[in-house]
Amino acid sequence: MNLIELKKLIKKTGAHARKTFSQNFLHNEYTLAKIAESIPQDSGFYIEIGGGLGSLTEFAVKKKLFPLKVIDIDDRMLEVLQQRFFQDAEIVKADGAKLDLSDQTGKKGVIFGNLPYQVSSPVVLNTCYQSSKLEGAVFLLQKEVAEKFCALPGARDFGPVAALIRKVGVAEYLFTVEPEDFYPAPKVHSAVVKIKYNDHNFEKAELKKFADAMRVLFSNRRKTLSNVFKINRLDPEILENFNYAKMRSEELSWEAILQIAEYIGRMK
Repeated sequence: MNLIELKKLIKKTGAHARKTFSQNFLHNEYTLAKIAESIPQDSGFYIEIGGGLGSLTEFAVKKKLFPLKVIDIDDRMLEVLQQRFFQDAEIVKADGAKLDLSDQTGKKGVIFGNLPYQVSSPVVLNTCYQSSKLEGAVFLLQKEVAEKFCALPGARDFGPVAALIRKVGVAEYLFTVEPEDFYPAPKVHSAVVKIKYNDHNFEKAELKKFADAMRVLFSNRRKTLSNVFKINRLDPEILENFNYAKMRSEELSWEAILQIAEYIGRMK
C-alpha cells in the first residue's frame, strides 16, 4: 500500500494516526517487502503486533505467513483490519506488551510488527519472556532503540533489554528506515531488528527474575558497582571476591554479567 493508497484508505475510514498511540504508518512498498522477506517462512504461527491499517499485514498475506493473527489496541484500526483481512487472518484486540503465548503448542512461531517508541521495550521484553515458544521476531523500531537492543556487552548502549535478548537469542540490526517512509513522517529514523531465539527451556518467571537483576545492575551506569550495590542494599561479597567493585556495568564481560545476575537473584 503506497502513500496515495494509504491516504485514500484514511480518508475513507477516518482511521487516522493518533498521537496517543504514537502511530506512524509505513507506506514505502520496497521497505515493507524487505521486512516481510526477513520474516522466516514455514513457522508454526505468526503474530503481528500493531497491525494498524494493514500495510505490513498485506505483505505478510502475500508471502503466505499463515496461520496469521494480527493484534491492535485501537478499535478503529481493528475495524479496518477486519474489513481487509477477515479471510486471511484472525484479528484480535490485544496489548502486545501483555500478549500471552501459553496456549501455543507445537511448532514454534514468529512475532513481528511496527512498534511505537513508548511500548517497544515492554513488547520486546514480553516476547523474550515467552521465547521458548518462538523461533524469532522481527521488529521495526526507533533507530536509537534498535541500536540499544542490538548492543553487545562492553558497549555503552548495552542494557537490560539487550541483556535479556542475549540470554535467549541473538539480535541483528538489519537496515535503517527513513522518516519519509512513514505517514505522518516522524522526526527520527527507524530500523528493523531481527531476533533469532535459541532452543531453551527458561521459564517466564526465571527470565523475569533475570531482567529484574539487569535493571539493578544497569540502574546507575556512571557509578561503580560498589555504589550500585550500596544503593540497592545488596551484599557486595561477589564484587569483592571477583574484583568487580571498582568497575562499572558497561565494563563487564558477558560471563561476569551472568555471574552477578545469578547472585542478585539469590539476594532478592
